[in-house]
Amino acid sequence: TSSVSRSNAASSICKHGGSGSINTAVTSASASSTQKSDPHRSVLLQCYVELKSSVNVEDHVLDYLYSNFVISKSLRDRIRSDCTTAESKAGMLLDELPSCGASAFREFVDALIASKTSVHQKLAKKLMDMVKNDQQSP
Repeated sequence: TSSVSRSNAASSICKHGGSGSINTAVTSASASSTQKSDPHRSVLLQCYVELKSSVNVEDHVLDYLYSNFVISKSLRDRIRSDCTTAESKAGMLLDELPSCGASAFREFVDALIASKTSVHQKLAKKLMDMVKNDQQSP
């Protein structure tokens, strides 16, 4: 998918709108700014590689996010059809998640918990612990 068509499709990707992409190059200065302004996005960036390699979005996660109005049917279907590996599916979801509204991070964590796999459960706990720690640090 070209970046132009991907950009044009942004409004139909997520149910809640918004902007941003997790796969943007981040300098240390902007990472610090991101951490202060959006701890959820910061945590997703910090855990991107681990999440991309460990989360199986076909294991309940996509359908959970769709049924809770976090992602659109078109994004769910595009992830399923355009991506051939579990890692590429997780990567596409993680790239789009920050633009899916304020509740997207929490819903993603809830989807991991609801999938009932031990790997997803551990990742959900790690994500929530990291957000909690970020919020407690000055």
